Amino acid sequence: QVVFCDRSTPSGEWNFYDQLRDELVARGVPASGVRFIHEAKNDAQKARLFKDCREGKVSVLVGSTEKMGTGMNVQRRLIAVHHADCPWRPADLEQRDGRVLRQGNENPEVEILRYVTEGTFDVYKWQKVEEKAAFIYQLRAGTQQGREIEDFGEAALSFAEVKALASGDSRVIERAQLAMEVEQLGRLSRGRAGHVAGV
Repeated sequence: QVVFCDRSTPSGEWNFYDQLRDELVARGVPASGVRFIHEAKNDAQKARLFKDCREGKVSVLVGSTEKMGTGMNVQRRLIAVHHADCPWRPADLEQRDGRVLRQGNENPEVEILRYVTEGTFDVYKWQKVEEKAAFIYQLRAGTQQGREIEDFGEAALSFAEVKALASGDSRVIERAQLAMEVEQLGRLSRGRAGHVAGV
């Protein structure tokens, strides 16, 4: 299995990687079977690690999208991909999923699991990735209407959004989202009115 996590790295302090390994070992997975991509410092070490994965010597490989995205050939025995966090770009999710959804995988069925903690920043990130993916799909399909495109980059959070996410109350989150939409529509209306006045 492969676990993706971009928000943490193995270190002397508390980190997701070591915590996950400790939890897996406590549940019976041999410590030698849980490996971190960060152990491989060069191409030769990566090649050996990937070979160990393909040969079944590694049960769980943990790493970031950057280190385990394109070029990682471990799909032969791969049964599941876990998204411990959400990257900012839909393309990164496609890269992650592409590790298991590849030709040469001997498993007839595989799993893709995504984890979200209610009332945290996770909710916002998954929502933004959903919006970006929908927008990209519209562009590719040629269904995007109008000439204006909203920038779905790493937009700054408003204080209201942060408060809403922290509350975990769906009504507060919905209120913050509606307030943002009203503000965007107001800007759009003022922009069009100014354009008409200038004609």
